[in-house]
Amino acid sequence: MTSKLDPVYGLTTVHANLKVFHAEPPPSPEDEEVRAATYAFGLMAVGKFILRLPAEIAEEELPRLKGTLTTVWFHFPSLLMYCLSTQSLNDRSSLIVRESAAAAITAAQLVLRDETHLFTLLDGLTDEKKNLLTYLFDKHGARSLPSTNGSSGMEKLERELRRLDTRTSTPLRGSN
Repeated sequence: MTSKLDPVYGLTTVHANLKVFHAEPPPSPEDEEVRAATYAFGLMAVGKFILRLPAEIAEEELPRLKGTLTTVWFHFPSLLMYCLSTQSLNDRSSLIVRESAAAAITAAQLVLRDETHLFTLLDGLTDEKKNLLTYLFDKHGARSLPSTNGSSGMEKLERELRRLDTRTSTPLRGSN
């Protein structure tokens, strides 16, 4: 889907769907992992669409996506309102959500190639999260110009997104 749809249309549609998903009542405790994987799947799609945007369009869209990229809303059912203001990167209930949020933000860095500007567009990130993201940008080759030898940042991030996608698509093991 992310490779076939127009990136602006796809990004707008996925973002709208994530907002609707957010408005649904919280899951039962046994469904929290499924809900986290579903949200992570949406974040991965957002990242894949961002990768296909021109920098000028990404720059316009990031302020609208800020809440989706940085807000967690399914921490624990009893803490739903508290979690509306918590960072996705701080979500302790789901590593896959944090990794997917970081991958989507890394996609934005790959497009913009200006982390200072990116952090301005996504204001409110703590220094700790900025440092983590800077590390991930380095790891994925998103801080420098694309290299002519070896894997590009885009290829590294696409591998990371495939890895995350596999984690969200793999059925959970039952406890027998």
